Amino acid sequence: MSGGSRRPYRTLSHTADTGIEVEGATLDDVYANAAFGMFDQVVDLSSCTPEVEFTVRAEAADPAELLVELLGELLAVAEIRRVIPCRFEMRQVTDTSAEMDVAATPVDRVQHHGPPVKAVTYHDLEVIQSDRGWKARVLFDI
Repeated sequence: MSGGSRRPYRTLSHTADTGIEVEGATLDDVYANAAFGMFDQVVDLSSCTPEVEFTVRAEAADPAELLVELLGELLAVAEIRRVIPCRFEMRQVTDTSAEMDVAATPVDRVQHHGPPVKAVTYHDLEVIQSDRGWKARVLFDI
């Protein structure tokens, strides 16, 4: 599962929002790294000890829209369950659907160091494949 002390993303500066760029050998890697980066903006995930597990699923027309849908579903489930996801493992990924296994800790057991992510946006969204693997850019409303 993605997580731990590594930082598989690069933070992007944006006027009223925050964003990340991620890379991966596979689309699975990009989605897991983006999930890690989204929550690591709020909480240092290296200090997170998972206590609960769940699965999120999403469907969309293409890989970029799928990234937004998957991260949005992850935000919604985290809010409903009052947890901070900290480990991410892709179970199944196609160009139009994804299933992610998630391990999380209760929100009251972690120290926040950034504002919460309110939503995943389509602004400047990009998911592209090259001969070196996959790359994505996504911005968050905070």
